[in-house]
Amino acid sequence: MGSSLGFLLSLFFLVQAMAFAGDLCSLQMAYSTLNSVATTAANHISVKGFADEGIRKIIYEQAHAYLTIPDETYSVGETVVFEVWREYKALFISKEPMKLTVKRSIIVGYI
Repeated sequence: MGSSLGFLLSLFFLVQAMAFAGDLCSLQMAYSTLNSVATTAANHISVKGFADEGIRKIIYEQAHAYLTIPDETYSVGETVVFEVWREYKALFISKEPMKLTVKRSIIVGYI
């Protein structure tokens, strides 16, 4: 009887640990995706000098994320700071959605 109760308790803790590990893996995958689209956006903005709808569409299609940058045209040599972010709803870590953000700064005209 005691070993059955111990087995059930261990399964309870094992399921929680697996849910936590799954959340961490999903969180890392989402962050890696944001990092890659932020690098793509940085190259695009550095070459063109502004963020057009094309790059916003690519970011949304690839990572279901949004680009936060002032809508203006930048000249060569200016430093631009922008964010790529998305909401992540965790299974176990948090009840409310978390905001994952990747912040980048680039110099326009230099790749």
